[in-house]
Amino acid sequence: MRKMTPYLLGALLFVSATPALAGDVPALEKAIKAWTEESTAPTFKHAFADLNDDGIDDAVVLITDNQYCGSGGCSFVIFQGVAGGFKLVSSSTITREPILLLTEKKKGWHTLSVFVAGGGAKAGQVMMRFNGKKYPGNPSMQPKAKKNDLKGAKTLISENN
Repeated sequence: MRKMTPYLLGALLFVSATPALAGDVPALEKAIKAWTEESTAPTFKHAFADLNDDGIDDAVVLITDNQYCGSGGCSFVIFQGVAGGFKLVSSSTITREPILLLTEKKKGWHTLSVFVAGGGAKAGQVMMRFNGKKYPGNPSMQPKAKKNDLKGAKTLISENN
């Protein structure tokens, strides 16, 4: 029993230090309602991924409700997973699917790629690089993704999900 005590203590510390966020849609809906300042969350698509490699899933959200979409696309929001919920990192306009997680990192966060089209934007995948505080607010102003940039990318949100 004495030999198992350090193991059990270590396991308890690991469990207590790990927030229960993976797949925590109610906590995400609460964060989205706070961002929209509405009592009910608009329709959205989401994916959980550890964008900053801290061991806690963050949330990548595409708001698909008509109120948050226009000819160029929809609102795109990133929330950082924190103990007990999610904290707003950034929001962007005119975003379309697919939304990809790239292997590249900038300032400790993975680069994302989103599709832009319509609203005057030339259609294609663009690079959404973290600047140390947030992701860009206007994807149509970002550099086009090159084929090499997209190698090893993981699809987070697509028309199929």
